[in-house]
Amino acid sequence: MGILHQEVISALLSKTTTKQRIVKNTLSHFEQTKASLSAVVKEICAQIAEKDSEVSVEYKDNGKFEAQIKFGGDMLFFSMHTNVFTFDINHPIQKLKYVQEDGIRAYCGMIEIYNFLADSITYGRMNDVGYLMARIFINHENHFFTEGKGQFAFLYGDFEKQIFSQEIMHEMIQTVILYSIQFDLWAPSLTEVEELTVLEKIQQTGMTAHKTAKRLGFTMHHESDLT
Repeated sequence: MGILHQEVISALLSKTTTKQRIVKNTLSHFEQTKASLSAVVKEICAQIAEKDSEVSVEYKDNGKFEAQIKFGGDMLFFSMHTNVFTFDINHPIQKLKYVQEDGIRAYCGMIEIYNFLADSITYGRMNDVGYLMARIFINHENHFFTEGKGQFAFLYGDFEKQIFSQEIMHEMIQTVILYSIQFDLWAPSLTEVEELTVLEKIQQTGMTAHKTAKRLGFTMHHESDLT
């Protein structure tokens, strides 16, 4: 066997094996995430029922890689990506001693959290958009960090020291629910909705033909200043 053959075998045994382990590890954490989602919803429902029976909070398992919760006019979708990711050489985690000591540590599984208007899903408004609230990256050693909006841009940034756990996920779920509630629906400017094509009107009979979103023109940008 030649040197090239040995390099192929070595690559398969190191990187590929590690990636498979990361996928299994992320899937295990995603199952914990589902358990946390169910628990948080039960806790909230028990307390809200005593004060306002009209407010509902619901959890739904959408299969192996997705779960959702609905509260008020919002829906949050938690999705696990089936691929493994690493990061650009200029990404802050690449500068950490923790990663420089072992480059494999930069390979992560990913869980994404998207916020949609509940009515967008209920009424099938295909033009409406949801927003990425956060994405969670977890490596094979269970170290993690987040990128996203609000507290997710800075609160969970210590990749070198932070270990993923169900308790932390429980906290993050409540954080993203609170942020979504405070993330309001704005009326679009008149110039954005003053025109409507005949096709749009025909296709959207009985509901708004224009795209509805929390903030039209809102641009998601990831702030990942890691320490």
